[in-house]
Amino acid sequence: QQQGQQQAAGRGRVLTLAELEAQFAEQQQQQQQQQQQPPPPPQTQAAYSEMVGRADDATVARRRAARLQREAALARYDGMMSRRDKEHIVRIQVSQLLTDDPAADDFYSHMFRLSRGAAPSPQLAETASATLAASMAGRGRSGTQGAQGPQGSQGTQSSMARMQQQVQRIVNEARRRPKLAHVAAEGALGRISVNSARNPKQVIQVQRGGDSASTADARNPAAERRQTLRQIEAVYAAVLRLEQLLREQTRLPAAPEHAAVQQWAAAYAEARERAWAELGAAQPIMAAYPHPLARFLAVAKGKRVVPRLAHHLTADQTLALATTIIANFEALDVCRFGSFSLSAAARQRDETALFLHAVLPPALAFLADAPLQLVNGLLALFMERNNVAWVARTRPAQLFLAVVLRRSAALAPRAFAEEAFQAAELYSHLFGALRGHVASVFAPEPMGAQPGAADDAHAWQFLSALAASASVEQQHVLVAEARAKVLETVQLASRLPPETAAAHTANVNLFLNALGLDASQ
Repeated sequence: QQQGQQQAAGRGRVLTLAELEAQFAEQQQQQQQQQQQPPPPPQTQAAYSEMVGRADDATVARRRAARLQREAALARYDGMMSRRDKEHIVRIQVSQLLTDDPAADDFYSHMFRLSRGAAPSPQLAETASATLAASMAGRGRSGTQGAQGPQGSQGTQSSMARMQQQVQRIVNEARRRPKLAHVAAEGALGRISVNSARNPKQVIQVQRGGDSASTADARNPAAERRQTLRQIEAVYAAVLRLEQLLREQTRLPAAPEHAAVQQWAAAYAEARERAWAELGAAQPIMAAYPHPLARFLAVAKGKRVVPRLAHHLTADQTLALATTIIANFEALDVCRFGSFSLSAAARQRDETALFLHAVLPPALAFLADAPLQLVNGLLALFMERNNVAWVARTRPAQLFLAVVLRRSAALAPRAFAEEAFQAAELYSHLFGALRGHVASVFAPEPMGAQPGAADDAHAWQFLSALAASASVEQQHVLVAEARAKVLETVQLASRLPPETAAAHTANVNLFLNALGLDASQ
């Protein structure tokens, strides 16, 4: 009560007895609640304090690392600019804010107005002088401040005068120079374009609506195929007409002067010319790529019609057909991808077999009676128009080269000296193109596959014809490059049944017999 009275007296008011009792009861209740609440165990309190301390330390360390990283990124370029450089940049940026006319202190504004024909401004010399003085001061900050003496001041003034003269001379020259879009330099094979802001360089060439010359050269494979199919059908129709006329020939009179005979001959010639025109073999070799004849022979139906048409062609037309095929070996579908492996698609193998049996025999039949000069011309055309090392991997090219080389070897002893020398030179060029690629004439064999004797027959025949005309040195090269294939084939034949082994041995002997050797040796 005395404490309550003292507190009330301190506050300037005396509490009543009821107020003192209520205050005393409230204090006792608070003391009881504090006694009932158990204090936190010392271990828990220590762990909590430690956790809070760790969190604070980790946060401080993370923030410090981030701050150091930012400082390192900002300090990467510290020291690259000196104090004078910084002051110079600031002076340039602030100079336009300290004048009523910002363009008066702008060097590029003066140059722009001078290039447009305006009168030179008196501030131009001052701006140029200030720029030159600042640049010279920046260059002279290393070492001694040599530009501060009397000699340095005179050099600065003379340099500023020279700069002013050069600027004025450049401006006057630009004003006198005519604005041309092209310049014709002496000795140049054309005109030089002058590129500027008003005449920029053309990056994209936009085709005009009336310019159809360039669009005509664009290829359309779908349209080309449709055109090829129409040509094949037209050739078939002409061939059927020719065959019908041949059947009607038996009913004609024997007299050549008879009107019916002459009418028949005219109809036969017309049908033959129509078939020849649709075949496309008469078109120039460089007219298009692939050649129309190559597109014609890319279709199986086009290959099948060739032997039926070849019986009706003249000798000149047959020679033109063979020449066009030889000049476009690379573009043929059976030679475009080189040699195929034994696991090639069945369609590719069928197309190659069809070409070998339907196209090459009637096209090359005239070689049996061809002179050496014509044979040399066909071989020279083949090497000039094709990649010999690549095309020689294909069976059609191997068959053609074997036929040509055997015919050349048979005619060379009885031919004129000039033609024989030309044949020898062509053979040397052919051998040089094949040197280092002899082993690639054999089709690659997949793992676990066993090649048949017929798969490599064309390659062995080609090597046999190549070895028949080779010199002693060239024969050594052939043996060195084909040795691995010879040994492999002989070892394979030793493990096969007698019938199959005999076929493999015969293929190897085609090559070895041309060299004077035998597989049994």
